[in-house]
Amino acid sequence: MIKLKKVLQEVTDYNFEMKYVKDKNANNVIKVLNGLGFGISVGDVKAARNRLEDYEGGKMFKHMQYHVVQSKSDVYFIYQTQHFLRDSDVDVTKVSIDKYVDYQGKTSDKRTEIGNALVPTKKFLKGLNRVNVLDKAS
Repeated sequence: MIKLKKVLQEVTDYNFEMKYVKDKNANNVIKVLNGLGFGISVGDVKAARNRLEDYEGGKMFKHMQYHVVQSKSDVYFIYQTQHFLRDSDVDVTKVSIDKYVDYQGKTSDKRTEIGNALVPTKKFLKGLNRVNVLDKAS
């Protein structure tokens, strides 16, 4: 019998639709990411959206994970859905950010929603390597 320590969080969407990846308060997301040192711009968000639109109606793989990160004064929950295909460089991740009200070391601690935005995957992952990660699931 094989026991899995953790389950890979991936799904395949056989009819990918953009209506399920809409931005919400994208400017607030960009502000938080830049405060953390990610270097994401409004232009990056627009380019990611335009790139992802090219794949509408087709197959799309999605990998989900989260990170709890700390800024100088706040703690954030960053949930990401990376969009990818084996034969194409999609390079788009949907990032959703919540701010912890009072982080006590549990991912389930009370949070307030900041919003979500589409960002370039490579740029996001590079920025993730520069932040203080308190917890993660990948």
